Amino acid sequence: MRKIFALILAAVLLFAACSEYAEPDVNELVTSLTEDQSIEEPSFAEESDIPILFDIDVNKVESFCVCYSGVGAKADMVAAFCLSDKDDASAVQTALLEYKEHRYKDFEGYAPLEAEKVEDGVVAVYGRYVLLMILPDIELAITEADEAFTK
Repeated sequence: MRKIFALILAAVLLFAACSEYAEPDVNELVTSLTEDQSIEEPSFAEESDIPILFDIDVNKVESFCVCYSGVGAKADMVAAFCLSDKDDASAVQTALLEYKEHRYKDFEGYAPLEAEKVEDGVVAVYGRYVLLMILPDIELAITEADEAFTK
């Protein structure tokens, strides 16, 4: 069921990537996506963390905000990247999908509920924005992200 949901969501996001979007501030966006979620000990990544965590070239990033649980046994995370050029969105999307795959493997053996949360997580592209959302209520996060990018 999750895989069907993910395929449908990917098709919707791919179709939506062809249209114009609002351009929210990444900090405000991450705040709105996390405020109704229960992220324990929220922490924020620094610019120097981005290439290490996600293998993303920060020179292609105009702005970003990455909020994650400071509790090591929790997978919760929202990463929002606004790119200088929307042509770089595909590479960032790929990097975030690879991060998600590695993160799943990190949790699958010892924290099955967190692994499930990662598996249900979404990488979404909205024009020159790319988001990674791994949250307790992913459907709420998707709805809020869609609303944030609606003009």
